[in-house]
Amino acid sequence: MNLQPYLHDAQIFSLVSVCITFTGIVVYALWPSKQSTFDHMSRLPLNEE
Repeated sequence: MNLQPYLHDAQIFSLVSVCITFTGIVVYALWPSKQSTFDHMSRLPLNEE
C-alpha cells in the first residue's frame, strides 16, 4: 500500500485551504465598510479614559 499519492493530495489540499483562508482574512480586513471599525480600534490605546 503506497501512501505517497494520498500525502501529495493532502499537501495540495492544505496549501489551497491556507491560501483561501489568508485571502479571506485580507479581504475582510480591507473591506471598505470595516474601515471605520478598524480606525476606531486603532485609536483605543491612545484614548485616556
